[in-house]
Order: sequence, then structure tokens, then C-alpha cells
Amino acid sequence: MSTTPVRLFVTGLGAISPAGAGVAPLWDDLCTGTSRFTELTPLYPGMKSGVLGARVPKDARETALARLGVPAGAPARTASVFAEYAAVTAVADAGLRPGDEALRNAVVCVGTSDGQADALEDAVAGRRGVAETGGFCSFSIADGVARAVGATGPAFVVQNTCASANVALSCALEMLRAGVADTAVVGGCDPYSEKNIIGFSSLQAIGPAPCRPFARNRRYVTPSEGAGILVLQTESALRDGQEPYAELLASAVTNDAGHPTAPDRAGVAACHSLALAEAGLEADDIDVVFAHGTGSRANDAIEGELFTERYPRAAVTAIKGTIGHLMGAAGAAGAVAACLSLKNRLVPPTPVDPADVEAGLNLVTGAPLALPDLRHVQSNAFGFGGNNAIAVFRSPA
Repeated sequence: MSTTPVRLFVTGLGAISPAGAGVAPLWDDLCTGTSRFTELTPLYPGMKSGVLGARVPKDARETALARLGVPAGAPARTASVFAEYAAVTAVADAGLRPGDEALRNAVVCVGTSDGQADALEDAVAGRRGVAETGGFCSFSIADGVARAVGATGPAFVVQNTCASANVALSCALEMLRAGVADTAVVGGCDPYSEKNIIGFSSLQAIGPAPCRPFARNRRYVTPSEGAGILVLQTESALRDGQEPYAELLASAVTNDAGHPTAPDRAGVAACHSLALAEAGLEADDIDVVFAHGTGSRANDAIEGELFTERYPRAAVTAIKGTIGHLMGAAGAAGAVAACLSLKNRLVPPTPVDPADVEAGLNLVTGAPLALPDLRHVQSNAFGFGGNNAIAVFRSPA
């Protein structure tokens, strides 16, 4: 019996974000540093006005509904719309079609923090009845994705706060390597959540200034929404003509549970070590890190220290400065961007003033950084409760 690990390749990408519907507008905004932040409507008396957030544009949502064949005016749950649209476009990008033989027994795993948040909040607030919302069980997201792509294999949702999408990647990786299936449709989604906005507001973590990851004057998180989905296939499942974006080497998961909201340095460092060990790499092998980079003082301080100490040669970028924090989908957006970086040999910049970057950090700012020999990319995702998850990708060349 062979002990050689099964090799896994990313063959399709799909996304919907504040940049618009699809992977192309996401990549364009990341490379140009174009942020589409808007002011959020105060949700309760005393909530400060002018708080910035990032929403999926109306036309992008309409594009998604049309692609899914949802009739105009029909009730639709935002998380399902986002996840299903990203999934069907990722499947098409992989050269497959819903119901394709490669998808029939595929694993479907979706990470989310807030699940069907709009359905739940509408029911609680009395804006819609439960029957009108379609229900708010989080499993319905994965079930809807499976139906949309024609998969009848294992389908499930993981909820590990803002690390959820990378945890989903880890689950899919383990299942494919165990022989459960040879294809997975995996990623993350999260809709705009009033609960989240109220919670972040009470923590004074959101405000009128945009997210500025790793800048000395950073202050706020910018909440966002959207989805990212990857089609993951074993080497034996690849078809002639498919050109993978990347090889998934590892997706390490730890939970330190040190504090309800604040990250724990030792726990975050342990996840970095585990990810490298699972990938069979050293820190010096990593060329680029897509940081979690929320723009908060605590998170960026810990990540920044680890980068300067352990990854001095790696270029670092933080996409939340452009598209905001997609919560449970944050790792999915990072994974999609990491794969696009490997394909294009290009690292999108973090939209902060280079003069304000924390000392010693090799942060990409200004223009995209061209790396013709780009080989290994790491994508970080951390969440409340000490949830840590890191994915490592390699060029398929």
C-alpha cells in the first residue's frame, strides 16, 4: 500500500464580493486597491453614524439570482445565493457542469460564521415569517450548493467563526485524501448580519475610518459579505485540458480558546508551525502570505510580529483593506486570491500608505508585486474563540 500523500489540485474558482459577481472583478479590485466601502445604516439608538462596511452590489446579487434561475421577487436567503452562485461558477471554471460524473459523489463543505443570518434576523424582528424566509438552518447552505452542482456525496457546514472557510478546506482535504471522494466543492460564505454589526459596534471595533491592515494608525475592522468557492480534485481525477490554479498542500487547524475575542500569540504561532509541518515546508519556503489582517490592533500586532520573526523573506498582503472582512468567508476570499496570485505570478497590494506600515514588515503596497518564480503561498484565517486555520498552496507547475 502506497504511503505517498494524495495530491490535491484547485481546478475551479468562484466568488461574489463587494467587487461584484465573479472572480475577475475581485482580482481587478485587489490589484488596483479599489475599495467600495459605504456607510452602514445605524441599527439601534445610540449607534454611531458613518460606520463603514462593504456590501455586495445590487447588480451583482441580481446577476447571481439570474444565474441560479431564481424568479424575480422570489424569496431568497442571501447566504444560499452567495454560496450557490460561487459554486456553480467555480464548477464551470473547472470545466465541469452541474451533474457531471466528477461531481456526483463530490464532497460539499461550506464554512460560515453566521449562516442564514438574514432569514433568522428577519424572523426574530417580525419582518418575515419563518415559512417566508425558507428557514434558517445552516445546513441548508451546503444542501443548496450540493443541489446546484448536482452532487449527492457528503454535504455539510462548518461554523468556526472567521476561520470557517479554511476549516472547511481542511475537512475537504482530509476526506479526499482518505478516499471518500476525488472531488470537493469547498469554501465559505457569509451575508451581512445585523447581529455582527451590533456586536462589533458594542466592542467599538467598527467606525468611520476604513480597515488599514498593519498600518501604525489602524483602528477599525470593516465588515463585509460574500462567498468564495474552490473546486478541489485529486491528481487522478484531473482531465485532459484542465489547468489547475494551485496544489493544496495543507490546511492546518488549531483552537487555543484563550480568550473570547482576542487572539493568543502562542496559539496563532502553533498554527503556523503546524501548517508548515503538514505542508512539509520551512518558513523560508513561503514566498507570499495572505494575512488575516483585520486592521485591528491586537490581531495585526500578533501576525506582524510572527511575519517579521519567522517569515522575513515572504511578501505579505492583506486583502481586507480592499474588500473588507467577509467573516466566515474571509478564508475563502484569501484562498481564491492566493490561487490567482499563483496563476498570475502577482501579489495584490494592501491599500495603506507605505510610510505608515509597521516597522520591519515586508508588506506589499502601492502597485502589485510581480514574482515570476512564485511557488508557495500561505493564506491565514483566524476567528473569535481562538479559532486558527492556515492553508498552504503550491504552484502546480
